Amino acid sequence: MDNTPWGCDSDYGVLRDVALRSPEHFGWFGANAVAKETLRKGITFDAKLAADQHAAFVAAFEDAGVRVHMVDPDPALRYHVYTRDPAIVTPWGVLIGQMQREQRRGEVAPTVRFHQKTGIPIWNWVTAGSLEGGDVHLLRPGVAAIGMSGNRTTKEGAEQAKAWFEAEGWECRIVPIAEHFLHLDLLISMVTESLALVCTDVVEPEIVNWLAELGIKAVPTTYADAMRLAGNCLSLGDDRVISSAEAETANAQLRSLGIKVYDPALTMFTLAGGGPRCLSQPLRRESVKAG
Repeated sequence: MDNTPWGCDSDYGVLRDVALRSPEHFGWFGANAVAKETLRKGITFDAKLAADQHAAFVAAFEDAGVRVHMVDPDPALRYHVYTRDPAIVTPWGVLIGQMQREQRRGEVAPTVRFHQKTGIPIWNWVTAGSLEGGDVHLLRPGVAAIGMSGNRTTKEGAEQAKAWFEAEGWECRIVPIAEHFLHLDLLISMVTESLALVCTDVVEPEIVNWLAELGIKAVPTTYADAMRLAGNCLSLGDDRVISSAEAETANAQLRSLGIKVYDPALTMFTLAGGGPRCLSQPLRRESVKAG
C-alpha cells in the first residue's frame, strides 16, 4: 500500500493516483468555443473511437505506474469525462469548484461523492461566482496561479480561492485570460519543476517573466496550438508527461529536452475542448516540498 498521503502540493510531483471517468455517455455539444468550431466544420463524433482513445489514455497511466480511479458515470453529465474541472486536490484536501455551464453544474455532486468515498477531505467549496479546475495551477509548493476569463472562472471565484491559498501561506496570482481560451491550461501546462508549455503568442510577458523568476522555463507553443489543445499536457513526474498525438510540435520539443512523452490519440476529446490535463484529476502526488 502506498504510504503517500492523498493530496498534491505541485502539478509535477510523481503522480500516484488519478481520477478519470468513462466516456460511455460522452458526446459533443456547443459547450465552448473549441466545440462550437468543431461542430461548425461538420466534423462527426465517433463514440467507438472515443472509447478506444480513452482506453489508450487509461493504458498510458497504467504503463506509467499510476493507479486509475473511475468516477461513477451519470448519463446526464456528458462532459464529466473532463474530470479536471469540478475540483482541485490540494495539500489540504479537495477544493470543490462551481461550474459555470448549466450543462455541467451537476458534475459537482458525483465529484463530492467520489472524494467522500475515496477518503479525501473537502478543504473548501467555492461559493462566490464560479471557479473551474482547469484554471488552477499548483506551480510549485507555496505558489499557485488562477486563470480568470470572467466566464468559466469569474473574478469573485478566483479571489475567493486566492484568499484561501494565501491563508495557508501560499503566493497566489490571478492571471486574466480571454474567454475563448476556456481555461488557463490551454495556455500553460507544467511539465517538470523547471519546464512548462507556455503559449507565448498569448501569455503576457509579465507572466512569462514571473514564471522565469520562479525558475520555470517556457517551452513555447502557439495560438493555433492552444486552440487545438496541443499545449495541454499532464505531468507524471520524473520527467514524464501524457500529451496527445495531435501535439506533434510540442511533443518533439519535450522529447528533445529529455522528457518521456506518452501520446495517445485523443481527437474525440481535443475537438470538444479538452486535452490530457482536462481529462484527468490528480489525487495523489509525491510531495516535492523542500524540508
